[in-house]
Amino acid sequence: MSSSAITKKSCQRLDAMKKMKAFYLVAVLAVSAVLLSAVNARAVSKEARQPKDEYLYFKMENNYFSCEIPKNWELKRDREKEQKSNIYKIELLGPRDEKAPVMIYAAYYARGNNVFKDHADFIERNSKNILGETQSDTEKFSPVKKTMLNKKEAFEFESEIQEYLHPERNSEESVVIKEKFYVIPAKEGFFVLHYYAPEAAFVQHLSVFNHIACTFTTIN
Repeated sequence: MSSSAITKKSCQRLDAMKKMKAFYLVAVLAVSAVLLSAVNARAVSKEARQPKDEYLYFKMENNYFSCEIPKNWELKRDREKEQKSNIYKIELLGPRDEKAPVMIYAAYYARGNNVFKDHADFIERNSKNILGETQSDTEKFSPVKKTMLNKKEAFEFESEIQEYLHPERNSEESVVIKEKFYVIPAKEGFFVLHYYAPEAAFVQHLSVFNHIACTFTTIN
């Protein structure tokens, strides 16, 4: 047999081996891709089932109000001040953004509190600036609207206010703060839910405020 024939057969066998190896490699890669896709699908499905925010049940003393609050936000209270002012309030401190905090307040203003006469007084003083205006160069207030919150009559309004970060230094550095309020009248006072955030972070954390509002219950 000539050397050229042997070389031809060898090349044919080599080509066949290369094709076989290529086939096995493609098969292994295909199986790996299927397995990886299944793992990723399970991971995505598991992640989708996880709530973005975890919440804890909170109840104010004397059952004034209750709601679900974000587990990872800092809860602040001043019990001594509450007794003196007749205002029972929690402050929830969230992520800081644009050098200003993100905060949510839930409060019960009992009748006879030392700040506001009633819910109408609160709305009047928070839905306008000190001149009684609803819009200026640095302030804008939305109209006050009637709404229902957990089957209770409530009032809703928002504001946008430019706040200077360092007024004591005569600094021009400022940030626009957006606020949203729910005011709920009651027989012996009124309740307030208040969301405070830099404009850039307002929408990002609005769902947390909405969750608190949706789970907010009162004694009267």
